Amino acid sequence: MTETAPTPPTPGDIVAQVLDAHGVQPAQRPELDITYEPYAILGLADLLGECAIPETYVRNGALAQIVQVSGDVLAAQENTLPLAVVDVTPDMLRRLLARHTHLYKSRTKPNGDQARTPASPSVGVAKAVLSQTHWPQVRPLSGVVGSPVMRPDGTILQEPGYDEATRLYYAPVREVPHVPHLPTSADVARARSYLLDYVLADFPWADGGSRANFVALLMTPLLRPFIGGLAPLGAVSASAPGSGKTLLTDIPGKLYGATSRPWVQDDAELRKAITATLKTSSDPVVVFDNIGEFDQVDQPSLAKLLTSAAWSDRELGSSNQIGVPNDRLWLVTGNNISFGGDMPSRTVLVVLDPRMPNPDLRTGFTIPDLTEWLEDAGNLATLLHQLLVLARAWVVEGAPKAELSMRNFRRWARAMAGFTGWLGVPGFMANADQLASHDEEAATWHAFLATWHTMFGDTPKSASDLLKSAEVPFPGPPGADPWEGTFLTRADGTRPSPRGLGKMLSGKQGRFYGEYTVRGVLDKKTKVWRYYVDRVRAEAPVGAEPAHV
Repeated sequence: MTETAPTPPTPGDIVAQVLDAHGVQPAQRPELDITYEPYAILGLADLLGECAIPETYVRNGALAQIVQVSGDVLAAQENTLPLAVVDVTPDMLRRLLARHTHLYKSRTKPNGDQARTPASPSVGVAKAVLSQTHWPQVRPLSGVVGSPVMRPDGTILQEPGYDEATRLYYAPVREVPHVPHLPTSADVARARSYLLDYVLADFPWADGGSRANFVALLMTPLLRPFIGGLAPLGAVSASAPGSGKTLLTDIPGKLYGATSRPWVQDDAELRKAITATLKTSSDPVVVFDNIGEFDQVDQPSLAKLLTSAAWSDRELGSSNQIGVPNDRLWLVTGNNISFGGDMPSRTVLVVLDPRMPNPDLRTGFTIPDLTEWLEDAGNLATLLHQLLVLARAWVVEGAPKAELSMRNFRRWARAMAGFTGWLGVPGFMANADQLASHDEEAATWHAFLATWHTMFGDTPKSASDLLKSAEVPFPGPPGADPWEGTFLTRADGTRPSPRGLGKMLSGKQGRFYGEYTVRGVLDKKTKVWRYYVDRVRAEAPVGAEPAHV
């Protein structure tokens, strides 16, 4: 008897065997005929919209996946998120569809039967599917967090997985003790002492305001979902190297996860760094470290970022525009940081001043080596637990707030003023006036306008008149400069042209530097702008007519 040769496996059999080896049963996978591209595009979009692929989310209109990354060089480090969020690319979509769906192309055999051949969509089809921006049934994703956070209703997200209320995915990086729903007074006293008398006990705060400001910044990633709104820049400045500024920013960085970048003075390069950070990292804290001695925090891109709920920019290396939520805590560090532009009004200042030479040689700390202490997962879990107890207790007691005005950040300022007051840490934002003294641009303009007002009063002068008044005969006797070095100069130290000075003055009309501001008057006959300095008494009450002197 002749044996019948075994029937060779069909492509469908092979695919079924591979999927079975990976634990995916054919019956579990939706089927779709992708023979004709138009129907394939619509059908695949419907499949994705019905959540046929697990762990798929939507953020900013684009599909994204929560994935594990093998061989990550950072995976062994503490506080590294075990999961990452990546946008679904056309190639990635083809792979996911091969694993979770049964796609095929059909044809009619000569005998009239229908044959199905396993298939994958073309790259063009995949791109067309992913071009859709509205996915109403796909869960929206704000990000992945490695630590418990507070929900908008004041409860605490403590259970791993996706949270509908916050749209966050909680992937614990360490085991944090459960936070009681109603903390007791003993819980609060213990948590307060742990934070203030233990962890922060030995930092050389320049003033009480610096300590209160840091506590507010430290609590921001935890409380922000509950508070809402924008948060200002946190600037940690020290009088000398070795004062502990980097170690201070390590505390929120280790607790919540941080991306650390070297400071970039050039505004265009800083904008690129901001875009890359928001696009590629989900860390709640971003630190621009070690601002140079001759640098100044005055970049328009940074000022814009701090007052924007979402950041829009061109994606690096392409013409695509990206938009990502700005939900981070932004920090900068440096020695004697100077500020300019709009940054003083958008910054909270923390100053460390050890008042001694060689502060890095200090000993006798409550925690002998805080750097090593922060590397211990158990210590971080305990600290985070105590902060969560304080946050929850503040909410349970009605989240008391205090009236405090901070342009663009009033909601944050009122909440943090209330929290630090409730905690018994006085001085929140009490050092805000120091930021104005750090503003070199404001100081330069104040000196220029004060000298101008002394020399000419309120008599209008053209830009050419002002430049002529600053000419010093050469050689001239000492002190021959009537402006005493306060006249405006360009970045290279030279004086501007009449046209350049006119632009500088017109751009500052109505903006006060101390009690001085520039006013312009157009000469209707010559069409030449003339300017004068208006001085307004600083003690004029808010809402009253300015008192001119």
